[in-house]
Amino acid sequence: MNCLDKYRSNLIAKINKNLRIIQEAPEEGPVHDFRVAVKRLTAFYYFLKDIDSSLKAKKILKPYRSLFKSIGHIRDGHIAVQLIQGLDDVNLAESKILLGALRSRIRKDCGLFKKQVRLNARVSIRMPSVSAMGISERAILQRKGITLNKILLRILGTEGRMNADKWHNKRVLLKRYHHKLDAFHFCPGHKSDEDELKQIKILEQLLGDWHDRVVTIQLLRSFPGLEAQSEPVIAILKKQDRLLLGSAKIYLDKYRKWHESTLIASSRTRYG
Repeated sequence: MNCLDKYRSNLIAKINKNLRIIQEAPEEGPVHDFRVAVKRLTAFYYFLKDIDSSLKAKKILKPYRSLFKSIGHIRDGHIAVQLIQGLDDVNLAESKILLGALRSRIRKDCGLFKKQVRLNARVSIRMPSVSAMGISERAILQRKGITLNKILLRILGTEGRMNADKWHNKRVLLKRYHHKLDAFHFCPGHKSDEDELKQIKILEQLLGDWHDRVVTIQLLRSFPGLEAQSEPVIAILKKQDRLLLGSAKIYLDKYRKWHESTLIASSRTRYG
């Protein structure tokens, strides 16, 4: 489908534009935009694998995996700095020490990223198009609904007691579902339901904010000798992550009920 190739081309252009900027100066904005585009591209190729099981999506993405990961470390540092700067109930001297340690880690990660780029001569990212992979429009249209529903069932499913790993998996699935809906943005007749997108975005924001705190806690605990400065901050972040997960549970239930009511309304329309 040409519309999907247009989506893919736009993503790759954004990734390569930000990659060039990051090589000069790994600033927060381009790093964030790069990571978002990479996640969308990853979801796109795994969606195509669901359409055609012979597609080696992991192999296509493998040459760039270490690059994506190294930029992810930089992004984690940026998130931690933002969170600590936004906390009001933290001793100023303690926060300065933590921010100094985080910025030092970011500089180190930036250096490792630039070294990796030089060693691998990565100046741009290239991926095969939908047409080049020989996936037909008919196959995509036949499998689209099945593939999306399979992910949706895993998002909406109840799994008993939810731990951090299960919530993280839900977050990843929700993002992939959203990105796969977005892949059809350029395709006539495939516009996503705006009501659903609003609910997805709220849930993504809550789970994203929760995960930011999980990552920041892990980073702070990785600094030897800074336990006295880290623990008061960690205690605040843990309290926040509990509140965010509580809200996420409420909105996940709302999203589940929205789908149930939508299915009921669709059945009544179809069968009178």
